[in-house]
Amino acid sequence: MAYRDVAAFLAISFGLASLADVLVFTISQNVPSPLVLSQVALLWGLFRMYTPTIGAAVALRMSGKSIFGEFKSYLNVRDKAVYWYFLAPLIVYIALGIYFLLGLAFNVIDLEKPVRIIAEQGKMSIEVARVLLLVQLVSAYLVALTINALYALGEEIGWRGYLYKRLGSAPSLKNNFIIGTVWGLWHATAIGLLGHNYPNLKWLGVPIFVALCIPLTFIMLILVSRTGSILPSVSLHGALNALWALTILTNNLEDATGELLGGNGLLGILSLVLVAIIATIFLGTRGNVK
Repeated sequence: MAYRDVAAFLAISFGLASLADVLVFTISQNVPSPLVLSQVALLWGLFRMYTPTIGAAVALRMSGKSIFGEFKSYLNVRDKAVYWYFLAPLIVYIALGIYFLLGLAFNVIDLEKPVRIIAEQGKMSIEVARVLLLVQLVSAYLVALTINALYALGEEIGWRGYLYKRLGSAPSLKNNFIIGTVWGLWHATAIGLLGHNYPNLKWLGVPIFVALCIPLTFIMLILVSRTGSILPSVSLHGALNALWALTILTNNLEDATGELLGGNGLLGILSLVLVAIIATIFLGTRGNVK
């Protein structure tokens, strides 16, 4: 592994992401318009998620490697990769189902809560709201494969593409922990300054999110290793961004307690650990995960 190149990749990825977070934080403190802030948030999300791609491109350029050729090798579009691109989002539905079962067992979620929110905001009956929620659940699959995948690609090129290759393309425990930890820490300023995923915990949410990213990385690297492509991790990442907010909407717990124990907290981590174990048993090949 060329440490200088990896250091450049990390410095650019973290540096640009942090600058974007500081800029958005400054704008949010000085611009009261919700419309402007929503547009800024969209641009912020797209740019931020592509900072690992920018970091990888600069690091490859520094080392004299072909940016196009390297990125093409990460995608490695072939039958198996495309097949798993369409299947991978279903893993998030399974994770969501496990989360709901655990949440009901521990009495920390209310599955009717999102229905009531939709009914109130849309001024419709509970029955219509239920149908609408079901439609949203199904359509989230298409969102995961399209617009969300476009966003997620920016991160996956960096973490499961460039960094994974520099670590030897081996889904070992060590590499899973390294990539998961780096991925989680890359969100630190977004969490601490902007309250991303943890509006109450803020900086205290950073280690929790790192713990969430590690089992997620286990699942993703099993798919990348199985297919030789980042495509399945792209669609899985897209599905997570489309669906995981339901864990927050169904949460019975308020404020920091809900963030600590809910979908982005301990119960979410446990759900993803269970999915990672299942994925290792059924999808991991002997010798892949050590």
